[in-house]
This record gives sequence, C-alpha cells and structure tokens, in this order.
Amino acid sequence: MRPDRDEGAATGYGDRMTIEQPSTTPDDGRWLEQVGRILANLGFSLVEPDRNRGDEDSHVVVALHPTPTTRHFDPDSIGYWTSNGTRGLAATLDRETRLPLVVDFSWGSITLTDRLGVKNEFLTFGGTVRAQLGTDGATVFADFSSNSPIFRASGHSQSADPLAGEAASFFARMKVPIDFVPGAEALLAGAAPRTLYCSFVQYLREKLSQGHTFREANRWLADWTIKECQRLEAGAPEFWNGAAELMRHLGAIEAIARE
Repeated sequence: MRPDRDEGAATGYGDRMTIEQPSTTPDDGRWLEQVGRILANLGFSLVEPDRNRGDEDSHVVVALHPTPTTRHFDPDSIGYWTSNGTRGLAATLDRETRLPLVVDFSWGSITLTDRLGVKNEFLTFGGTVRAQLGTDGATVFADFSSNSPIFRASGHSQSADPLAGEAASFFARMKVPIDFVPGAEALLAGAAPRTLYCSFVQYLREKLSQGHTFREANRWLADWTIKECQRLEAGAPEFWNGAAELMRHLGAIEAIARE
C-alpha cells in the first residue's frame, strides 16, 4: 500500500499485473513474452504488485531498441548499482551488454537515459535484474524486479511518487556512515531488499514521532506510515526485526561518525 499520486500524469506508464519471477534459467521465455506485451508501445513501465493476489513484487521493465521508435521515451542505456559484498559499484546495461543476464542489483537509483541524454529515474531497495534479447533478434528487454516497492523519482516521461523524496532522504542518511566508518557499507550490502524497505518505514516512523509540525503538515504520510508499520510487522516479522537491528547498528555508527 502506498499513498495516492497523480495517476493522470502517469497514465500509460504503469501497469498492475504479475510477472513471472526470475528463473534459474536466464533464457526462460515466459517473462519475456509478458514484458514484450507490456512494452508493445512503450520504452519502459513500472509494474506495481497486485496485493489482492498476494503479489509483493515491483518491476521496472525496459526495452532497448536498435533504433528509436519515437512512440514513447526510447532508453539507450540503464544505470544501476551492484555490490561486491563490501562496497557499491556502478553498472550499466545497454545493447553491448553480454546476454542473457541475471544479476542482483543494490539499493539506490535505476536511471534510464536516451540517446539525447534525457533521463527517467527510479529509487529501489534492491532486487534482481534479468535481460534478454527479444524474439526480433534486435531489441533487448530488461526486468528490474524487487520484493519491495520501486518509486518513480524524476524524469521526462513520468510524475514522481509521493514517497520518492522521503526515500531519497533515507538513502542520504545511509550514506553518512558509509562515507566515514569502515564496515558500514558492508553491513548495508548484506541486508535483504525487504529488510532495507522495513528500515525505511521505521525511519519514517521515527522522523514523524520527533517532529510534531512535520507530522501535522504531512497527515497523509503519517497515516500511511502507521498502516505500513502494522502490515509489515504482522506480515514480515523476520524482515521487520532485522530492520530494527540494522537501524540500531547504523544509529550507533552515525553517533561515532559525529564525534
């Protein structure tokens, strides 16, 4: 569940359906057929989970065409983050990438850039990306899948999610210990995407509890945070408890970094 946003501005750029989950066989074609249908007239789309069917997974699906279609935004490359277990590494997926591809990606941004340098950006807590050549033998299809929400952040062809600014603030907070204390980045790299998402919700709860003026000015955010805390604590207790432990560690690290 997330707060409502201006759906009018995003019409045609988001879908709500279930996509086949990443297979241990990279060239499993079922997901490719689904993504091909979604992107028949689009360059990318955010596919949000249908929780009425028990789905929790969000997807950013992208088509890299050999030549621009001019029907929609035409991505030329995709920037994202990976981890070697101790530090984050910038990665790029484009038409020169060796395929098929199945690899984990890290928390941070997913940035779609076209041939003119125009961008559309998303914020994510991590997941798995798979990419494969389409049946036309020319178009590369990619699926960034996460069991936590993916937020529209900014861009030429989409409106920002109401929670994107708070997610960016949370990521900025996490970068403080990374920049100053050895071991902090490895701690975050080892956290599951759902644990990081639970940490984000706990961060919002803490932020709202400490600022009366902020809370009163953002009643929608306060109401959403209460409901999401209840949902995650009841439905994902292992991730919720892991997030609380992670936040305690990061809080201690931040205190050291300020000394």
